[in-house]
Amino acid sequence: MKWYSSFAMVVVMSACSSQANVSEITQQKTQYIKEECYVNEGSSLNDAFKTFMSDRQEELGGLRKSLSDENYEQLDYALSHFVTYWDQLQTERNLACEQHATCEFIQFKTPELQSNNDLCDGTDFEYSVSRAKIINFYSDIERLELQKSP
Repeated sequence: MKWYSSFAMVVVMSACSSQANVSEITQQKTQYIKEECYVNEGSSLNDAFKTFMSDRQEELGGLRKSLSDENYEQLDYALSHFVTYWDQLQTERNLACEQHATCEFIQFKTPELQSNNDLCDGTDFEYSVSRAKIINFYSDIERLELQKSP
């Protein structure tokens, strides 16, 4: 009986130790993802987009008197749609970054995988594509101007 209780105590301690280790690794992974994806997430581009859209909204407000209600609503809807699409692109970028950072973290924490240079190529590609979409979209809408026709 003494042996059984000692064995049970070792199993419980091992399980607790294992759980604490998993919790620590999870915290490390979360911190790694935060540093990789959210510390310098391109907020200057996000700020530039918000400023640009705010300027377009002001422009639209200035043109309000010279537009029909239907045209105003269409332009307002288009500007709102741009913001919605931007948010979708940001979400896509964040998810791709998190997947890539997770892959890098796993590779970093697993000695057998450290020599595999191709392991995270897929997630790296997806992350690069998501960033390119954001930049491409911003450069496309940046050329837009609201103009009155005579």
